[in-house]
Amino acid sequence: EIGERDCLDTIIYDRDMTWLQSSDVIIAEVTVPSLGVGYEIGIAEKLNKPILCLYRSVGGKQLSAMIKGNQTFTCCNYGDLEEAKLYINDFLQNLI
Repeated sequence: EIGERDCLDTIIYDRDMTWLQSSDVIIAEVTVPSLGVGYEIGIAEKLNKPILCLYRSVGGKQLSAMIKGNQTFTCCNYGDLEEAKLYINDFLQNLI
């Protein structure tokens, strides 16, 4: 059973790395801290991918300084889905 789980983890890692390498941009929802998403954002930065980090200030929680303080990321605090869509559209338009 353990070997099976390790195999699944390896497949997920390989798949996600392929997605990162083949992507043109990265758009990440980072309201809830995630080691996996943080790792993927770090890899994307090393691959020189444009990165948009969307987050909501919920319950007084703030975005991690490691994300917000990175000047290569575009970070946007959104209130609802419509506002998030506007930030995504602006981000993509600025890349053209």
